Amino acid sequence: MASQIELQDDTGAVITNFDFGAIDGGDDLEIKFYVKNIGATSAESVRVYAQRLAQNDGLDLIMMALDNGGNPGSYVSNLATGLVFGTITAGVSQAFWVKITVPTGTTPAGNPRLFHVAVEYTGT
Repeated sequence: MASQIELQDDTGAVITNFDFGAIDGGDDLEIKFYVKNIGATSAESVRVYAQRLAQNDGLDLIMMALDNGGNPGSYVSNLATGLVFGTITAGVSQAFWVKITVPTGTTPAGNPRLFHVAVEYTGT
């Protein structure tokens, strides 16, 4: 079996979209996720990034960071580039963090702060 990458939440459930819920203005929330190679060979040039989902503002409000010893490393807001993991060998998972910060005065009503999480990689 070739390399195969999946994204997981902190319970190990596979994800493609994430709903942070209706977060009040002035609040923030950070959550740990995992990128895991469930294949039999190494995945190379692994990159995780976020994409806009419809007209929702979730993409405008999030930042992502590699895991640093169980805590978030430096957050980046350049989500077009995303997070670069490099090579992930078969059976290995690596953690990363997503943080959403909602500006003060922003209403949570009717806006669940959605975005799509995507992954790219090469491998055989």
